[in-house]
Amino acid sequence: MIFGRKRKARRDAADPEEERPDTVTDADTTETTDTTETTDTEASAAADEAGSGGAASTEDATTEADRPVDWRGAEPEDPWVAVDARDWRQDGPFDIDEVDLEGDPVGRMDLGALVITPIDGMEVRFQVEQTSARATAVLLLHDESAMELSVYAAPRSGGLWAEVRQEVAELARQQGGTAELAEGPFGVEVRRMMPVVTPDGQQGLQPTRMLMIEGPRWALRAVVYGRAAIDYADEAVTAELREVLRDTIVRRGESPMPPGSIIALSLPPELDEQIRSATQAETEAQAEAEGQRRTLPDPTGQSSAIQG
Repeated sequence: MIFGRKRKARRDAADPEEERPDTVTDADTTETTDTTETTDTEASAAADEAGSGGAASTEDATTEADRPVDWRGAEPEDPWVAVDARDWRQDGPFDIDEVDLEGDPVGRMDLGALVITPIDGMEVRFQVEQTSARATAVLLLHDESAMELSVYAAPRSGGLWAEVRQEVAELARQQGGTAELAEGPFGVEVRRMMPVVTPDGQQGLQPTRMLMIEGPRWALRAVVYGRAAIDYADEAVTAELREVLRDTIVRRGESPMPPGSIIALSLPPELDEQIRSATQAETEAQAEAEGQRRTLPDPTGQSSAIQG
């Protein structure tokens, strides 16, 4: 639990709710498609360093295929509605208007849209769009686990995660993996096993846990890799990353944004300049390499940033 701050009443903003589009997860129309390609690749590589292997247990999970259909062909009520209705943010993560950071003695990293509290021994990396050089996610590595955090605009009425999680699971299956919905410490999460190529060139399966926590007009997505994705029932393995997630603070801002739009992170000036320089050098090197060889299309296609 974070010290040096207090929980305030959630704000009741008077500005009108953004109009909600028909869908927020269409891979061909979302604004953040380019981000995902970078995020998935780099996050998977970092997660390999944190440690992976083994399959997540899915005995207690319920999948879309498991849902009963009555004799009229009508699907019964979503079995996860009751889980969604619970307050999963009572102990965090928090909205910026719910806390008081004045005089806060805790060492934090202010990334604009996210304020995180790294723990001892934690490595912090950033996922960056190659085209714009903007940071769209932060990757936290600790021991043999990793957790990627990104924040999205969401409708004031909530329900973004309920809309997209079945599509997340279906996309995983289409890509040759498996996916199950299950209840975790922050509500409904998608536990996936995705095919990957290991550093030594072997085919393998990478376990991940994807979850989304919704606040006032925002949704914080967390993707967990490594041991914390495998031994998710082991308190000793998951406790530290879970505490980091609870201590996270979201600063959405007041600008109107379509639900599902990713909110970029703000980096310290010196770090931002380093990232931009590195991104430019990487882009130039890639362009030079592509001029020397034929580039084949990516057989996996692309997915929206939320689907991951």
